[in-house]
Amino acid sequence: MDRGLYVASSGGLVETRRLDVVANNVANASTVGYKAQRIVSRQQEFSDTLASIVNAPNRAAKDQEQLPGVTDIRTVTDFSPGPISHTGNPLNVALTEPDTFFVVDTPDGEQLTRAGNFTLDEQGNIVTPDGHSVLGEGGALTVGAGMPKITSNGTVLADGENVGRLRTVQVENPSELERRGGARFVPQGGAEPTVVEASVVPESVEMPNFNIVETMVEMISTQRSFEAYSKTVKTIDDINSVALRTAKSQ
Repeated sequence: MDRGLYVASSGGLVETRRLDVVANNVANASTVGYKAQRIVSRQQEFSDTLASIVNAPNRAAKDQEQLPGVTDIRTVTDFSPGPISHTGNPLNVALTEPDTFFVVDTPDGEQLTRAGNFTLDEQGNIVTPDGHSVLGEGGALTVGAGMPKITSNGTVLADGENVGRLRTVQVENPSELERRGGARFVPQGGAEPTVVEASVVPESVEMPNFNIVETMVEMISTQRSFEAYSKTVKTIDDINSVALRTAKSQ
């Protein structure tokens, strides 16, 4: 493959993936507790190519060792805390410590989240906006018909009576968490969350941890980069076509 085509197509592939990720971040600009995704890639090495395992002395792919490019394109999650926004809702809470999470009971098992925009179902249970139970230290939390309130240490009150305490856990290595939906995660690779004492900001929620203006600028920049790579590919292809026609006419 032409070196220029290889470089341009490789770069275009990264920008395409980056555009998908940035667009997903923008779509979650108002999702409480959302953690931004980032693209990570590395320079391609000869060991990444098929040519590296071919031992023939005159192999056609011999010079592929010199072809630059990118590989191992993957998405990682940025778990840095987001800004806290006051809502005035007594069922809203925002975690103050990094790498700590609320625990939610879902049909797929327990999941972790930083989204503290809780509400009540018809039975007076504290649930997520999509109806999943928010777990306390002793299981599901119920306030019944009482006036709910959550204190700064996660204690849940109903008409001033203690009905439980939010269960919060800390993950030593958040990179071992796998995303499930917009703002929920599950431990992978044997990671075991540790139950810790809750520390929250009452009547508040944690917003997404990225700046929407900067992200929109990144989206425009990524789009332009992809277009530049595409034009480069077309230009190189046109040059090669002219060269071939010239060679045939001689």
